[in-house]
Amino acid sequence: MNILDFYQTAEKREELKQLLILGAQQHPDGLPDFFLEKDLWVTEILRILFDEGLLGEFTVAFKGGTALSKCWKMINRFSEDIDLSIHWTDLAEVDDEETLWKKTTQSGSQRKKFRDTQSQKLLAWSEKLAGTLNKRLSEYEIDGLGAELEPDSKGEKINVRFPRVTDSNNGYHLDYVLLEFGGRNRGHPRHQHKITCYMSEVPALQQAGIHFPKAAVFAYDPDYIMWEKLTALHQFSTMEREPKAHRLARHWYDVDCMISRNFVDPLANNTARDNVILMKRERWPERGVNYDLASQGQLKLIPAPDRLAMIAQDHQDAITGRMFYTSQEPDSFEHITERLRNFQNKINRAILSTK
Repeated sequence: MNILDFYQTAEKREELKQLLILGAQQHPDGLPDFFLEKDLWVTEILRILFDEGLLGEFTVAFKGGTALSKCWKMINRFSEDIDLSIHWTDLAEVDDEETLWKKTTQSGSQRKKFRDTQSQKLLAWSEKLAGTLNKRLSEYEIDGLGAELEPDSKGEKINVRFPRVTDSNNGYHLDYVLLEFGGRNRGHPRHQHKITCYMSEVPALQQAGIHFPKAAVFAYDPDYIMWEKLTALHQFSTMEREPKAHRLARHWYDVDCMISRNFVDPLANNTARDNVILMKRERWPERGVNYDLASQGQLKLIPAPDRLAMIAQDHQDAITGRMFYTSQEPDSFEHITERLRNFQNKINRAILSTK
């Protein structure tokens, strides 16, 4: 029996609730029932999108914290959204990437015009995808299951809601699956990964003859993921406006895990670094942020003390909100930033030594 079939009747939903409780009791990483449940739908949605071809002809890369968790087991925190990056030329309907890039980055007005055009195309694509996804989800015959385009998101967010059988009584967890889209990847740096849901890792459930979701996704190249994360910290540390601290500390935690676990050597792929910097500088500039400094030995990963204090509080809120696996509670934010400061200095010295 497919685990998702348990949602179809009240009797089966109660049985599913007990299976999730059992899963939480026996999962090797101490994952709670509410996360095991949500991950069922994260994995199933990824299966529908990639295995069943709902993304169409677009070149889409799965990235972000959920990719780090599901493709590489690189982080020990709950990542609840599905971050999908569309190759930017797919939203321009052209094949010659370099010619179009030069044409649309010649001036500020050209950049704005192109971004506006891409936003319109992304909105149209996301509206169509939400409709297709809803049609597919209706086949499950589960009340309360459906997708909706988030208002005012310009096509960048689709929320998939499902009828929960578990409870999560805190404000830190989303009670739906968030799909985030954007035309932000340059080149075609992606690789296929096979993923499974966390509930299938429980031995007692493996022996119960229940079928669990699994998928074959195309994930963003690790070197690109590393530099997207590093430049994100550089942005949050140097931008003029105050970033919203809620749910922000996870980025520092992720980078610390990636470095501590030798995910990739950020100095080994300058093409990935330069492509990420170029895309952010030309397409998604932020006042006060000079992305080029990241490749010039002036990468900044730690913000000023006042901003750092707010992010540190968010890290503590995330711990209180049960955002981390109970088998390995994260270090204090002070220890995380100490390691990142040392890494920042190390990578900057290495870059300067080559100039």
